[in-house]
Amino acid sequence: MPIRCGGGGGGGAPDEGAPQGIADMDLPNPFMLMPNILEKLKMLDYEDTFARDWMNGELLHHAYFSVPHPKPNEQFFYFVSVFTWLMKENRFSFQRPDQFDDPNTTVANVMDALRRARLPIDYPPAKVKQGHGEAVCVILDLLCDGALENRGFKVKQPVYPPDNYPEEAPVDEDEEVSGDAIADTLEGENDDEDDVYVGAKAAKGDKTAKENMPENRIMESTTDPKQWMVEVENVAPMLKMRIEPDNKEWRTHLETTKELQDNINSKTDPTKESLGKLSAAIGGAMERIGTRESNLNSQYKDRVGEYHEIQEKLQEVTKRFDEGNSGVADLTNQLNQITDELETIKSDMDSRGDSMTDTGPLVKLKDAMKKIKKDITSMDIRIGTVAHNLLHIKIAHEHSKESEREQNKDDDDD
Repeated sequence: MPIRCGGGGGGGAPDEGAPQGIADMDLPNPFMLMPNILEKLKMLDYEDTFARDWMNGELLHHAYFSVPHPKPNEQFFYFVSVFTWLMKENRFSFQRPDQFDDPNTTVANVMDALRRARLPIDYPPAKVKQGHGEAVCVILDLLCDGALENRGFKVKQPVYPPDNYPEEAPVDEDEEVSGDAIADTLEGENDDEDDVYVGAKAAKGDKTAKENMPENRIMESTTDPKQWMVEVENVAPMLKMRIEPDNKEWRTHLETTKELQDNINSKTDPTKESLGKLSAAIGGAMERIGTRESNLNSQYKDRVGEYHEIQEKLQEVTKRFDEGNSGVADLTNQLNQITDELETIKSDMDSRGDSMTDTGPLVKLKDAMKKIKKDITSMDIRIGTVAHNLLHIKIAHEHSKESEREQNKDDDDD
């Protein structure tokens, strides 16, 4: 049975003609999908039927597949396990892979299972391989919808109570507001203020009487000031607000830049002095090396010439050696060819000599002649036996004919 698309979070693409803000709101949001997925899994009783038996009681939280996990392998294995369980709930077969199988092979099997289930998923395998994000949440949300539908769950649309707010008075927008109307309104407010002032004078006596009542008197503290100060000293450090420095704040950047600039300025002069000394030392060493090199060249000039002459002679000798070595190699190849031809001729001569001195064929011929003679003798015996039997049959046949003639003659005489 194919799984319906569209429930619980929206996996479809936004309308092309919609504004950009509305289109962004229609896109699947993993932070909104994951709580819905968790509630649907609870409706499917995943805590007892899946988490306890499959994942050793490890449960999901409301942002498990929304954000990357510190251990991506465990997160991807949990996703594949939930996917396998939901596929079985949707009456599709899917083999649960091992935690240490190749992720590329596992993702290929997941995509193939989605195609068999006819799920409209347009995400690349790389998104599914992450084990979190939009693609993973959309797949789990669609599978949860299909599993709930198979179990007979139906989620109805929410019914909101009617609003009982009082209706606003109608406003005539075309009515003009004149200065006289504003003046009348201000005069009415002044009259109201006068009435309040007059009423306040009349109620002054009542107010004095109310202040003398016990419940309206000013409260006086009975706490010891020293104990209060001790308590304040104990609580004050806990009430201090500690503001951690934010590296992204421009004031922090400015202070850090100033500190680094001061550090650079304080270390520039010593560094320049050290580099100057190092440069002078290197220059002196280079000069000494050049002087030593020129002295060595002048002292060993004759030896260098002799070395070059010996080197040239060595090259000539090496060249002659290579030429002689190549000649030896050619002669060796010719010798090998002649040796092979000689071996071939010797093998031919040996085979011919063996064939000339071999008496095996003659012995075989004599044995064949003896066998033929024996067969001829056997055939002669058989021919004689057959001739004897034929002669016996012929004599018996003639004897039977003569008996018949004599019997016929006797019958005629009678």
